[in-house]
Formats: sequence, C-alpha cells, structure tokens
Amino acid sequence: MLTKSTETVMMGKPITAPRLILVLHSATPACVAEPFMVGGTPYQVTALSFGTPHGAVLVEDVDSVDVPSLGRALGTHALFPMGASIVFLQVLDGDQVKARLWQRDGSGIEFTREAACVAGTAAMMLQKVIKTQARVSMGDVSACVKWDRETGVSLTC
Repeated sequence: MLTKSTETVMMGKPITAPRLILVLHSATPACVAEPFMVGGTPYQVTALSFGTPHGAVLVEDVDSVDVPSLGRALGTHALFPMGASIVFLQVLDGDQVKARLWQRDGSGIEFTREAACVAGTAAMMLQKVIKTQARVSMGDVSACVKWDRETGVSLTC
C-alpha cells in the first residue's frame, strides 16, 4: 500500500524500435497493435521498453484475462525471442487505465514502475488516452504517467 508521500521518477523516452526491444517485426518502424497468434486467436501487441522488453495488450475487461496463462503464451511467443513481460490494459474513462502484469521472470508481482509506464504510454500510443498523461492503477498502486515527447516519460506515485 502506498504512503502519502509522492515520488517522481524520470523513465526516459520509450524504446519502440523492434531491433532494440528484441521483437521480430519488420513491417513498420514500430510494433504497434500487431497481431500475435496464440491458440488460433490474434492478440494485438504493442512492443515497447524502458529498459526491459514489454508487450502491451489492450483488452475490454482486464479482470477477466487469465494473466498467468495468456501472459506466459505472449511473453514467450516466438516473436519475442528473448521473452518479454506482458501488460494487459483497459482504458476505463478518459485518462484512467487499469492494468495487470505478467512478469517474464515469473515473480508474480502486480506493479513495477516500468510496467505502469508501459501501460500509460501504450494507451497514449494507441490513442485510447488522448492527453499527455494517464492515471494507471495496478493492484493497490495508482500512478500518474506523463509523456513529454521531448524529454520522455515520468512516473509519479
């Protein structure tokens, strides 16, 4: 549970070049909402990183996602040859984003700074949040993700 003190961390600019994230994608300069097939079902994955590879998947109801199973299937998909953590996100209203995380290290934690930034940034990249900031909730943590295209992404929680 968060205390009343706040902390802002500069995360830098999101890495979106597939060769730097280690995602096998060559159709466009970035892997945005690209279909990854799992069990005959396409999932639109946006690949980005603030240091470690992540895939972000926009869903209608984040609470209904089988995060351990689907996260593992996407995070170990052949298109992520080195693996990736997967963030499932749902835009609730305006700039409100609810997200759940599957960590590629299997730790099962609900929140990381990087995953919150991935959720907020992906929502903005996909134009589901049209402001330059998103309020991201992951587990018991709520954080503000701001994306300044010149200086990068900051996280306040």
